[in-house]
Amino acid sequence: MSTENESKPAVSGSVKVHESVLAAIVRKAVASIPDVIRLSGSSFVDNIAEIVSARKAFDRSMLIEVDGDTVMIEVRIVVKYGVSIPAVAAMVRGIVTADVVRMTGMKVGKVNVVVMDVDEETSAGEEEDAAE
Repeated sequence: MSTENESKPAVSGSVKVHESVLAAIVRKAVASIPDVIRLSGSSFVDNIAEIVSARKAFDRSMLIEVDGDTVMIEVRIVVKYGVSIPAVAAMVRGIVTADVVRMTGMKVGKVNVVVMDVDEETSAGEEEDAAE
């Protein structure tokens, strides 16, 4: 009697997850948190990067380092005014870690959260009024 494992040939190879995929996972994880308004890069670095067309904006809002199967993440965010910053940071760390582990199987060594600003969330109508 043969088992399913015996009938299938063994396939070898490796799977590597590119940093841009990790950045997309982090970006979507952070966007799912209600008290985070947006990702935020350093405004000075953003301005220089725009001039020289360096990296995409979402990449400047985070730093991702991969060492073997372990990833270190730093993410820069803007949170709603009045929220508990430590609580939001803990939520960011937890959700980012869970999503990266679940989707990639990689270990997360650390997730540093840098709160760059606090802001009041504006609705789409208010943004259109401000633009006029």
